[in-house]
Amino acid sequence: MAFGLVLSVIFGLGTVYIDDTRTSRTALEVHQTVGFMMLLLVAARLYWRLTHKPPELPVHLPRGQRIASTVMHATLYLFLLGMPLSGYIGLAARGREIPVFGLFNLPHLVPRSFDLSANAQSLHYYAQFAMYALVVIHILAALYHHFIMKDGILLRMLPGGKTGLQNDTL
Repeated sequence: MAFGLVLSVIFGLGTVYIDDTRTSRTALEVHQTVGFMMLLLVAARLYWRLTHKPPELPVHLPRGQRIASTVMHATLYLFLLGMPLSGYIGLAARGREIPVFGLFNLPHLVPRSFDLSANAQSLHYYAQFAMYALVVIHILAALYHHFIMKDGILLRMLPGGKTGLQNDTL
């Protein structure tokens, strides 16, 4: 997911800051394809999360941090779903093609409406800044737990990381 977010941001910014129209269009197509893939991945993650219990948090974690963790993860999922959907609606409602890997175009499942498109594009634009803030807070919290609390929370997030902690500490 992190890799997809980084790619999406790089190519999304490329659509704005690249002067060459052809290169900018290619960056937009990659951004759209990554967004579509992120939507599929987050849907699969949500399905997994709803059907599999997550590892228990360390017992020493204060109630406030448990609540903050739950709220943060729910908000991240909301944005991970909302960003590709708002991007899709913004383009589909305007009648624009939405290519995926240059192989096919996504169907337009929303009515054609300039107002709907403009609202979705505004949401997509402004939500990116909230998403950046959420990601930074999430990273800072993980680093806090790893370097200050030394409780293994960060290791649980990494691929192949521990799924549970034996003694609540490393």
